[in-house]
Amino acid sequence: MLDRLLRTPGATLARGTFNDAVVVPGRWVARFPRRDLADARRRTRALDRIGRLGLPFAVPEVLDDRLDLPLGEAHVVLSHLSGEQTETASDEAVREVLDALAAVDPDPGLVALLDEPLRHAGGAAVAETITELVFPLLTDDERDQAGQVLRRFAALPGVTGFVHGDLAPVNLRWHGGKVSGILDWDFACVGDPALDAAAFAHYGWPLVERVRPADYDRALTHAAMFPLTGAASAIRQDVAPDRFLAWFRRRCAVRQHPPTSRAH
Repeated sequence: MLDRLLRTPGATLARGTFNDAVVVPGRWVARFPRRDLADARRRTRALDRIGRLGLPFAVPEVLDDRLDLPLGEAHVVLSHLSGEQTETASDEAVREVLDALAAVDPDPGLVALLDEPLRHAGGAAVAETITELVFPLLTDDERDQAGQVLRRFAALPGVTGFVHGDLAPVNLRWHGGKVSGILDWDFACVGDPALDAAAFAHYGWPLVERVRPADYDRALTHAAMFPLTGAASAIRQDVAPDRFLAWFRRRCAVRQHPPTSRAH
């Protein structure tokens, strides 16, 4: 099935941590889960409901759901969101996204379809998962710094809201200086909104502090966790964690988790 779709004019193959995808720009994206079809079906149902929330940006539309097929053939076809990526962002554009997410009050039906926060990295047992899977790959000093990050994370207050869970720049589409579309809602959950605020640090921590001053300190702690949860998630998916370990080691070298300057 994947090979057949790849013969579509203009199609390219993209390989992610959890899915392989056939992308036809301007038309559609066919995502093939590598494992856990039950999760893929649940997340597809969640995506369909999220698309009907009336958010001020586009959400991929489910065009064809063939997750009833066996693993390897099972796939879901989503609309392709046009737009650009950018290295700069205005306070207003970021605030609009975070405000729109904060305004969502998910009904029980949607909540039942959403992920547990950080499920990909162990969920409620994320600290134990990181300790088991990631710590053996670190030096003594790196483990000490990782332990400090985990203690900061454990001390976070229980603040909750509707969270995308992976607002990395690669998942944002921009047009006219505003976010026109957001991809990859697999990690959407009821969790700490500071997690989403932390993702916008790609555009500078001063922006995050201006846009979400009350969430800023919590956002720093969530960002400190990013390379550790990324490494744990990769290992659980039998994917090499090297790029996440390199990311964490760069922070260890300057002893800042996270560095608040792009220079680091």
